[in-house]
Amino acid sequence: MATLSNDIELWQRFKKGDRTAFENLYQAYFNVLGSYGFRLTSDKQLIEDAIQDLFIDLWRRKEYLNDPDNVKFYLFRSLRNQLLRNSRNNVFEGSENIDSFLDYLTTLSVDQQLMNNEVLVDQQLHIQKALSHLSPRQREAIHLRFYQGLSIQQTAQLMELTVQSVSNLLFKAYAVLRMSLKAIISMVYFLF
Repeated sequence: MATLSNDIELWQRFKKGDRTAFENLYQAYFNVLGSYGFRLTSDKQLIEDAIQDLFIDLWRRKEYLNDPDNVKFYLFRSLRNQLLRNSRNNVFEGSENIDSFLDYLTTLSVDQQLMNNEVLVDQQLHIQKALSHLSPRQREAIHLRFYQGLSIQQTAQLMELTVQSVSNLLFKAYAVLRMSLKAIISMVYFLF
């Protein structure tokens, strides 16, 4: 993934019609956008179509676009809006599918999976189990804040919530995760 300054440079070049810069933005963000889209809906085709539509629209409107402070945040917000436009149903319907989100969190390349030892796999299972106790909105807030590195303000904007609401979601999520992990770890030690 490119750095913030590289992203802004690519963005500015793309706005001037540089196809290579546009392709670099697309390649740099396709998987990240797909992962975020998967948090909003489990419909893979809808996500891929929305990403394609987003980039087509960006290319068509390049002369009229502003320079965002954070390209990643801009693309996340744009994808969320595109999914809303493309979807006839509520985009959060699929977010109840915890298995899909947990699969995303633990997806590693085949080589990395082969190198992982049993302890790491056990830790991942414990974290997955703890995450399953969170509400869909709490999981989305955790994902945006920690897996995508967005600020609380950006997370609030993207989720269309107040900063205080996002802080409350995160605080409650921390409490649930602490309790879940504590219970899981206690159970594991009890079994041995």
